[in-house]
Amino acid sequence: MKTLVVAFTIFSIGYTSGQDQEADEMGKPDLFGPEFQKRFTASYGVLEDREPELQELEISLLEKIGPMVEENPEFAKSMLEGMLGEETPATASFNFILANLYFNGGALDDALAEYDRAIEKFPTFRRAWKNLGMLKTRRADYEGGMKALVRCIELGDTSPDTYGSAAYCHLRVGNLMAAELAYNAAVVLEPNNIEWVEGKAQAMMMAKRYKEALPLLEELLRRDPQKNIYRAYQANVYVETEQYYKAAQIFEMIEAFGDGTMDTRLQLANIYSLQGMYDLSVDTYLGAERSDLVKRISEVLLSVRFLVEKNEVDEARRLFDKIGFLDTYWKIEDRTRFLLLESTFAKHDGDTTLEEAKLVEALENDPLNGEVLILLGSLHSERGEKAKAMYYFERAYGSETHEYDALILASQALIDEKRFSESLELLQRASLKKPSSELKSLIGQVKQALIQ
Repeated sequence: MKTLVVAFTIFSIGYTSGQDQEADEMGKPDLFGPEFQKRFTASYGVLEDREPELQELEISLLEKIGPMVEENPEFAKSMLEGMLGEETPATASFNFILANLYFNGGALDDALAEYDRAIEKFPTFRRAWKNLGMLKTRRADYEGGMKALVRCIELGDTSPDTYGSAAYCHLRVGNLMAAELAYNAAVVLEPNNIEWVEGKAQAMMMAKRYKEALPLLEELLRRDPQKNIYRAYQANVYVETEQYYKAAQIFEMIEAFGDGTMDTRLQLANIYSLQGMYDLSVDTYLGAERSDLVKRISEVLLSVRFLVEKNEVDEARRLFDKIGFLDTYWKIEDRTRFLLLESTFAKHDGDTTLEEAKLVEALENDPLNGEVLILLGSLHSERGEKAKAMYYFERAYGSETHEYDALILASQALIDEKRFSESLELLQRASLKKPSSELKSLIGQVKQALIQ
């Protein structure tokens, strides 16, 4: 059962709120496209409520600056910088327009500072709050973006892009209920915007409400049948709800369309493994290039080990042979896993010399690895080399994960040599870590042998 859980951890498309989600995420507002630019440019005006009150001179100046914003933004920016640099306090509207010019020009730090100044001068400046929120969202400051956009909504903004962007920020910081409610508002106001439906589906999946998410994913596929990320999410929902055959059908469809990725291939392969279709699992892996397998080497090596533990050694070897050779740039853990598997295959071939050599190489790679130490100890114990076996078992005592096994194996080696007193001490230590009726019985037998 433990191995099954290890293999099963490979299933994931990205229901998390971390940065690695962005490549395949759904519900992300378009903060770079023409629609955003159109809405953003419209925010230069001064015709809304929740605006700073303007004096006649300021109105006159704004009327002159207005046409320059689009015709000659650099000149407009210079004028505003000069006006705001004077000792006479200028209206927050000037800071707001200058911030927009900075935003459009890519000077995002300057834009942030000017939005902050505009809000400091006029705390209920709704559009300044909105653009500040959009800017922070664009810079992946989701906590800051969320606060600014929520404040904008509190001040009366009911536009769908404000609700949708706030929903996205809530989603990224993990406020799943708030995200869903905000996406609902955005969908009501703008039902044809697919981003908001995507976002609602994403929020439901992150909240593990998979059955409720399925109809939304089906709707998304009806709207855009060519978008395979929807199918991938749909397949993941089937996995989470243990409908493995349905999930496999979708992943096979993605592969047939030529749109498979290493993510989808890994998941399909693991579905087949967990359903006992080991040959199909390995065939799925073998459809990938070695370079793709190496990019996900940790998962692939776990799959090989899973097959070995299921006694599917031939299938495990087929996949292992596709990996080919050990690359020195791999992480220490992956190099150790690879060498352990080489040792395992050598053992199955009856080549004890190669088995030991690979274990020694694995120990050189990771001198504190408890599993390697126990395997070396067991190998020497089987040969009757008890002193060498005890050397490795004693080193494994320092491994929190493998200490118990090392104590049991070492005590068994001592029993074989009739060193009952030392064995009893180790068994009692093991009992403190993991008591059991079997261990209690063994301790009783050793005590009896000690008396005789």
